[in-house]
Amino acid sequence: MGCYRRPPALPASQDEEPSDPLAAQLRARLRMLRDPSTVKIMLSGTSLISVQCGVGILTVLHLHQASSVGTGQAALILVASQGAGVAGRICLAAWSDRSISGRYVIVLVCMVAVIAGLAVLMTPAGRAPVVASGVFIWLGFFGFGWYGAWVAYVTEAAPPGKTGFALGLAMSVNQIAIVTVPPVLGLLVDLTSSFTPAWALLSLLTVVALAVTAEAERRTR
Repeated sequence: MGCYRRPPALPASQDEEPSDPLAAQLRARLRMLRDPSTVKIMLSGTSLISVQCGVGILTVLHLHQASSVGTGQAALILVASQGAGVAGRICLAAWSDRSISGRYVIVLVCMVAVIAGLAVLMTPAGRAPVVASGVFIWLGFFGFGWYGAWVAYVTEAAPPGKTGFALGLAMSVNQIAIVTVPPVLGLLVDLTSSFTPAWALLSLLTVVALAVTAEAERRTR
């Protein structure tokens, strides 16, 4: 903050609406909340960032307690999952740049892939060390890699002159999920002595987001 310097003043553009009173600007911001693209942004971002938090905090615990994997090996799987997420952020963002179906389709693909991975973790096969390890790497690729395509979609879907507000709003909603989801997941695991309710909650959030936003995307098209 101390190093920040305000850029030189530029001529006011039509998008900046310099003459609008504060009340009018607030009403315009509130109207954005009802826009289908804003709804898609917030629902998809909240569900996928929740999955990202869940994979980050529960991977080692699930592998060690449910799959009887040693702590060191379980930690390596978490590292591999995050490495897959790095690759996912590059590959999925590059795919969204070239996709003729639009960027949000990539986000929908990530939600479908996440639901499939979580479903496997809730079955007996999800307790097998090899299967569970593979699923967590899969979830790392899609459950971490969605972010680049999602942010690009946010910036492109925002109304002209309101890109900063749309991105800030989406990030703020995501931060609320980042703060609230981890303790909720931990509490579920502690109360039930099972990881299934935690994976089920994340799956439910993603299914709801997928259903609502896929329908909104269909209507938009």
